[in-house]
Amino acid sequence: MSALYLILHTLAAVLWIGGIFYSYMILRPVSAQLAPPERLKLWDSVFHRFFAWVWGFVGVLIASGYADLFTRFGGFSSPGYLHGMQLIGWVMIALYAWLYFIPFRRLRRSVAAERWSDAAQAMHPIRRIMGVNLTLGLLITAIGVAGPYLSL
Repeated sequence: MSALYLILHTLAAVLWIGGIFYSYMILRPVSAQLAPPERLKLWDSVFHRFFAWVWGFVGVLIASGYADLFTRFGGFSSPGYLHGMQLIGWVMIALYAWLYFIPFRRLRRSVAAERWSDAAQAMHPIRRIMGVNLTLGLLITAIGVAGPYLSL
């Protein structure tokens, strides 16, 4: 069963972090070429689809992570790097939940009402949180890969 937990956990993490990377590093600069209404409609649509997937990734990450922690590592007396991964993971989830329920909802309402300046304002914290979560996602990946080989 541990192999299944590890596979599910890895796939969910890769897809979430990869989606953030694509959005932040590729789509964001390209979308800047669009006029504000088109750009904001694009982001509204992209985030609507991506964030639906992220909720699934979060569920898989929590379930598979704790299942693996207790079946393979014996629970909370596990190696220190796993505690670091838990902490970073929960911070990422909390930031994502805030992003989803506050600025993303503001973006959705503003785009629907064609209030472009309000929609643009809603994008500022979304960009910041995406950047922070991308950084944290890369850090947690490095810890997950290198942690077993370090004395953490």
